[in-house]
Amino acid sequence: MNSHVFFSNVFLIFIVFLLPCNNGKPSKNQYIAENEKTIQLTNTQVITDVRQADWEYYSMKKGKYETGSMYQQREVTDTIESKSDYKKVIEEKSWIPIHVGRRWDVMGYPELNDADTWLRLKFFVPKELKDYQFGFFCTAVDDAAHFFLNGNYVDKKKYVMGARIHEPVDINLTPHIQFGEENLLVIRVSDFAPARGGGILGNVLLYRTLPYTRTEKGGISITGDFSNKYSVVLHLGDAIMSKGDKITFSAKELQEIEVPPYILRDDELVIVLPHDEIKQSKPDFLVDLNNVSLTSSQDILSLSCEVFPKQVGLYDLMTFPLSLKGTYNNPFNPKDINVQAVFTTPSGATELISAFFQQDFDAIAIGDEEEILLPKAGNPWKLYYRPRETGKYKFHFLAQDRNKMIRTEDQEFEVVKSNNKGFLRVSKDDPRFFEFDNGESYFGIGPSGWARDTNYIFGGNPRWVSTRLLDEYYKRKSEAGSNYDYLLAEFFGRLYIEGGYIDQHVAWKCEHRIRTLEKLGIYWVTCYDDLCRSTVYGLNTLPYSEAQGGPCKSIEELYYKEKSLEMQREHLRYFVSRVSDSPAILVWAIGDEGQSGNAFSRPMVKAWIKGLHEYTRTIDVYKHPHAIGEGPLSPVNGGETIIIPDWYFNPGLTDDGVELVMEIMKKYDKFNVPLINPEGGMVQWTKPEDEYGPKRAGYYLSGERWKFPEAISFHNNLWISLFMKNAVGGTEWLGHFIVQKNQLYHATAMRNFLQGESLTKPKWEIITPNVSHPDLRGFCLQSEGQSWAWVQNKDYTWVKAGHYGKTPPVISKATIEIPVKINGNYRIELWDTHKGTIASTFSASSKNGMVSCDLPPVEKDIAIKAKLVK
Repeated sequence: MNSHVFFSNVFLIFIVFLLPCNNGKPSKNQYIAENEKTIQLTNTQVITDVRQADWEYYSMKKGKYETGSMYQQREVTDTIESKSDYKKVIEEKSWIPIHVGRRWDVMGYPELNDADTWLRLKFFVPKELKDYQFGFFCTAVDDAAHFFLNGNYVDKKKYVMGARIHEPVDINLTPHIQFGEENLLVIRVSDFAPARGGGILGNVLLYRTLPYTRTEKGGISITGDFSNKYSVVLHLGDAIMSKGDKITFSAKELQEIEVPPYILRDDELVIVLPHDEIKQSKPDFLVDLNNVSLTSSQDILSLSCEVFPKQVGLYDLMTFPLSLKGTYNNPFNPKDINVQAVFTTPSGATELISAFFQQDFDAIAIGDEEEILLPKAGNPWKLYYRPRETGKYKFHFLAQDRNKMIRTEDQEFEVVKSNNKGFLRVSKDDPRFFEFDNGESYFGIGPSGWARDTNYIFGGNPRWVSTRLLDEYYKRKSEAGSNYDYLLAEFFGRLYIEGGYIDQHVAWKCEHRIRTLEKLGIYWVTCYDDLCRSTVYGLNTLPYSEAQGGPCKSIEELYYKEKSLEMQREHLRYFVSRVSDSPAILVWAIGDEGQSGNAFSRPMVKAWIKGLHEYTRTIDVYKHPHAIGEGPLSPVNGGETIIIPDWYFNPGLTDDGVELVMEIMKKYDKFNVPLINPEGGMVQWTKPEDEYGPKRAGYYLSGERWKFPEAISFHNNLWISLFMKNAVGGTEWLGHFIVQKNQLYHATAMRNFLQGESLTKPKWEIITPNVSHPDLRGFCLQSEGQSWAWVQNKDYTWVKAGHYGKTPPVISKATIEIPVKINGNYRIELWDTHKGTIASTFSASSKNGMVSCDLPPVEKDIAIKAKLVK
């Protein structure tokens, strides 16, 4: 955040910065000496960052003031009990200094997990600021919080951190502020998720603004002095609204502003001030409204496209910038304005592609983890196309607005051969695997999981999902050989918002991500669903609800009411038009089955998922494969692939990752389609009572406890998935920590093992080798003239060798008999599965369809290639 705006009175606000700290914690001696400090809010301060201020805490361990509801369910319903506890807690004398902004355990306070933690902060507001509105803001709390000011109960907030951060905490403190006196803010933070630490997260601040309301077109209506000049501070103080160099506006000018609903980012505060207050300390960055593409137009319809490449390579991305005028109020509603191109391919096929409206941005890093997007001037209308035939194409554009329909003249371009691989398809030679249009086979190499910041903030305001950090994460994955990703399309926030608009900050980051994947050769299971992780916050938080101008009165109507389905098709159409050209899309996985509508009718939800897929097929000319729902019914409903629900070590299942995959494959091996087990691993494991502490569900959920020297669950899943003929492997969910801890060498080893090999042309068969030692297990793939084997020490598991740190016993003098289809002389390659190198080679002759090999001592595992010498 901008230092000029926030720290204009550093000594008064952040005295704690000048005092010694003990491992990031305020020392108790410091507390005794400084416990009377109060933040002084002055007329030179607009936004006060209070993460490092003089907070104090008092922790109520479970049972001391137990009320029940906060610990037993994810509802924040104990307002009465919270008020009662407040009266008891406020009399406590043993308050201890603390800072906020991170999770308790990250800051060194693991003892605050699974408890109610009461925090208090004192601040003083001068009487001369009584005309301002004051608020408390933070990005999120984990898991829930109640807020008190000067003994008055103010509000409550709850977050389901596995869902999304749907909105920040923004509490209006004004009704209870004592001007000219000391104020006491008290927050009860309740942490009831068993593994993930609690806390007040992200940006944490006090702020003030002149009272205002927003107009229907996005303007700002001042509710006070109209004679003054004003400035508007945005992005938590990091930017200021401008028109070119102009940053000062009259009340009338503010009221007449017309901007799309997403541009000013109300979820990062819109603060209105008399201009005099920021003359000497204006923010560094400008949100220039001259760079904003307006979402309404009242012009006569016209359309042209003069700039496009006349010759391109096969599968190259073509961008058509469109000069468009028309009459419309919402460019994201095809009933309001509809622009498409009709392409005639060299073979005579016709393809209809939708254009889309977009706002360009410049990404600006704020500190180490945050990022803001500043509007960038540019043509808002584009169309993407990727040709898949060589020869001459013809095309023209169609456009229809409220008044009429027009078309452009026919134009042409030529497509020539290229080195591009093309798109991923289900292989015709071996439908258990994918291959590119050029015939090259593909095996998805994980890990899975989402790149995350230290607070695990996603799915709301895109500020805390940095494209810079994400780019670095994907670059490291790609360089190491990982070519697979599984991520919600809504990771950056809600794409479809109130009024049927597409949030362009979110859309820009979505496209940036997929173009990054495309460039790096990483392929995405495109999980697209904006209902599953949103209904937890209530129907009224969704744009389909009556509260936001939509048609739905109940959750079940989201899945059935025709107007709701039409709205969902609208934003799906936008998403497809903007990214479906990308070869980085591995499969469409639209609609997660874990829906609130299942309580009303599970078949209704399944029909809803199928309907969204059928609609996508009609608009996706690139024909990406589909996985329709999770589980074995995908092919029955028209899917080309199956998403296996997961391979998590859930209660009641084996802790042995290899054995778990073998059990899963008993159900799925009969299906001759690509099998995608997109995620799994340790995060849902319940740790028993052991030397590491008491029994604990979700012990590894946060990832911070990952202390293993190597990612064993990742490694074993990679290799067993290949030898079970899964389409992807190594999909351990804690991918962020695998990257962070430099454990991607497992992906490198698999990439090297498969280099130059085809998984589709040889028609590999699963067959069992003979391994002489009972503590070794062997797996084999066999084809004409070549067989592969993987031999694993049964004690090399993430629980035994990882969690408990037991070194597997080395197994010596074992042998393996590898089945081969053709008798003859074979070159044997012994592969180091951790380094991805050939450890040794030798020759062997087959006998009765078997090649016998002496194995080296096996502590972990080893892979073998037996290749017929012709």
